[in-house]
Amino acid sequence: MRHTPTTSRTRRLLTTLLGAATAVAIAATLHTTPASATTATTPWLKPVLGGLLDRQKPPPEAYQGSVDGYVVEVAWADLQPLAGAPLATNNAIDDAIATAKTRGLKLKLRVTAGIDTPQWAKQLGGDPIQVQDDYGNTGTIGRFWTARFASAYQDLQTKLAARYDNVPELTMTQITRCTTFYAEPFLRQARNPDSVTNLLAAGYTATLDEACHRQQVDTHKLWTHTRSGLSFNPYQRIAADGSVSNEVAFSQQMMSYCRQQLGARCVLENHSIRTLDQGPLYDDLYLAIRTLGGPICFQTAAPDRIGDLGGTLKWAVQQGAASVELPSSYRTTASPASLLSYNRQLTTIATAASSS
Repeated sequence: MRHTPTTSRTRRLLTTLLGAATAVAIAATLHTTPASATTATTPWLKPVLGGLLDRQKPPPEAYQGSVDGYVVEVAWADLQPLAGAPLATNNAIDDAIATAKTRGLKLKLRVTAGIDTPQWAKQLGGDPIQVQDDYGNTGTIGRFWTARFASAYQDLQTKLAARYDNVPELTMTQITRCTTFYAEPFLRQARNPDSVTNLLAAGYTATLDEACHRQQVDTHKLWTHTRSGLSFNPYQRIAADGSVSNEVAFSQQMMSYCRQQLGARCVLENHSIRTLDQGPLYDDLYLAIRTLGGPICFQTAAPDRIGDLGGTLKWAVQQGAASVELPSSYRTTASPASLLSYNRQLTTIATAASSS
């Protein structure tokens, strides 16, 4: 180690005052410790999830190279059937990780809440709430906007992060506390009057809902190495009188909030892309996502609503998406060769986003 004159004078003075052994230790500290040593270092972060994904299960062997990964979707109720319990062993996540390691695939984790919340959490603060989606499906949910529910979700994510945050194959998870039917927390099944009535009767308010959205993002700070996706739609705002309005303004606020709180760990998502027109609100939503930039992830609409798959994937690339979850129909309607170019383009975007 090279010593400057100032360092040598410091060592002689310290030797006189404190003795040689102590002086050497202190002088070494003065010479080698920078002023920023107490600043926390940024945790390492897994690469951005890139490419085409099967949204249900491992892609067929013939598609490997054209479809790089898949979504492991598991219900909260299956992971933690008892309040405060440890995660179930040998669960669907563990199985998926083993498969991903064997086949060289990437994983996106989606732990669903809403109707998939365990019964004990649905009963926090009162009886479960009956809801119905736009397609006639029914189920019950818990009071996701309450402090007790927040604590339960925090406990779940604490245990998930402790077990899986360091697993390299699992590159992304999803924010799902404030959901009803699907992993889309900005939808409230508000087209169904009974669902709206039941939510309001259980104590739901738009103000509490907005707080829930911010809190669920904050909870995902527990994942320090794994990125968290938040799926956006125009927000369905339910007023105290039961009236409903659809807006993009709050969704935009939450996009910014997610990036402010999680930084590059926040992945902006939407789960309904298609070539069929969705109207001006969705035009505004997609513009807001594109303006904030990557990482971005999309899921296509269902097979009967997507329109043209190739056109949808081309559009996703143009928006700067790093990954796209394919419709289940791809296995019979699209060949591996027809998907290869899109997979490569998405992966290129993901690689660039990972290094930025």
